[in-house]
Amino acid sequence: MTFNATLARMVAQRSQDGSDEAERAAKPSDECLGPVTPNSMRGRRRLARILEAATQLFLRDGYAATSIEAVLDASGGSKATLYSYFSTKDDLFRAVIQEAIRTQRQPTLELHGNPKSALVDFIVQAFEIMSSPRHRALLRVVVAERERFPDLARLYYEEWPLRNRRLLTSFFAELEQRNVLPAGGAESASDHFVGLITHPWLLESLLFGGDRLPSVDMMRAKAERAVDRFLTFAAQG
Repeated sequence: MTFNATLARMVAQRSQDGSDEAERAAKPSDECLGPVTPNSMRGRRRLARILEAATQLFLRDGYAATSIEAVLDASGGSKATLYSYFSTKDDLFRAVIQEAIRTQRQPTLELHGNPKSALVDFIVQAFEIMSSPRHRALLRVVVAERERFPDLARLYYEEWPLRNRRLLTSFFAELEQRNVLPAGGAESASDHFVGLITHPWLLESLLFGGDRLPSVDMMRAKAERAVDRFLTFAAQG
């Protein structure tokens, strides 16, 4: 992660969202949390190692199986350093998962010429990102902890499915203005198109591992066929 802006945002948000008050009371209070970032470069590096270790462990093992001690063992950090910035395990988990969601690469969609090419590229980008080990791990942990951390589930939804739906709606609205698609159907068209991204290959990879994933060429070929069918159907209103 990039350190300065990223770490400042993570630490600044450490106690803003829905933490367990009983657990918080048993740990150092927010008044003892110190500055947003350490004053020294050495302190910043120590905290960065803690955050990097926490991210790797939470994404790999999940919330319940990751202890504060495991984070400290992996990072070489101290409890004093960690608790001076994150007063509970919940705070640490929330901070690193928020950052993982916000820094996740996003597909792009721009209408420069051929709508089919733009949509195919969008599908391939989305599939490559969603099927990456990091994104699959992120989605699994967000779903697994959705009851304990509903704010993280909402953030993921806003930063990924909802963001892409809005991107598609805007794209299809532009196609309507160019008379490529009938007017008035941009939102419904985006809902239908989202279904093209959620393919059994992706679900299998989430459940059984990355060895179920197709090659990029296979995904592009399927995307081209799907976009052809979609545009033909959508043009008919």
